[in-house]
Amino acid sequence: MTMVPTIIVDSLARLWFQLDRRHREITRRNLAFALGQELTAAEREAVAREVFRQFMRLGGECLELLYLPRGVISSRVAITGMEHMQQALSRGKGVLGIAAHAGNWEYTVMGFALQCQPVAVVGRAHDHPAQARLITRLRSRGGNWPIPKQGGLKAIISHLRQKHAVGIVIDQNTASREGVLVDFFGRRTRTTPVAAILSRRFGSPVLPILSRRLPDGRHHMDIQPPLPRIKTADEKSDILQMVQDQTRAIENWVRRHPEQWLWLHRRWKNQYPELYQNL
Repeated sequence: MTMVPTIIVDSLARLWFQLDRRHREITRRNLAFALGQELTAAEREAVAREVFRQFMRLGGECLELLYLPRGVISSRVAITGMEHMQQALSRGKGVLGIAAHAGNWEYTVMGFALQCQPVAVVGRAHDHPAQARLITRLRSRGGNWPIPKQGGLKAIISHLRQKHAVGIVIDQNTASREGVLVDFFGRRTRTTPVAAILSRRFGSPVLPILSRRLPDGRHHMDIQPPLPRIKTADEKSDILQMVQDQTRAIENWVRRHPEQWLWLHRRWKNQYPELYQNL
């Protein structure tokens, strides 16, 4: 049983889609840009509407994470690929888990902490103090360690040295000075290289850890095998290839479950600003 009834979530999602022109058009344009050759206009529109429904559900589910008993939350998360995590942690260099804004990533990472062990979670601190405190409470309730994205490098390195897993979301656009250019759905886009840089420097394995919402209302965390770690004399080339491999893992997941990814974000704005003109 969910804290917010499905009929209310669906009604709010439809209203959000109708009223929020900016995010509606960003979603439509992103889908056409990335999947215009693979989905018809009607199919893309159906995906767009479902995206709003999925993210409206996420809001209600965050109330569950704040107030439901931990045992109930744990029972609603199914984890596959745990053997990959165990093998990676056994190397003694910590683990870098790359994730995406797909499904309800907050739900699965709390479920992982409750079922297995805590992880360090890197995230952008919210601008509003009250909301920032609420997000910190949510992320730490299951035992995880929140790390602010800005100024959090020392904390990340400390957790890796303590042989912990560190989760980093890498599917959003970054500033030109912070990201490297890789292909995402066949289009050039800026992506954070932080996981690649840390992996190359400290030897920590990088595992794609991706989430989706299941039809029965539970949440699935898929821990995939580690991606290749590359270390040659050409550091720049090594990092670029590792970031491309990481981005490809995210893309493959989104292609399988497009309705559960954050198409509302202006992912390609650095290289294709005209895509979001008048928005």
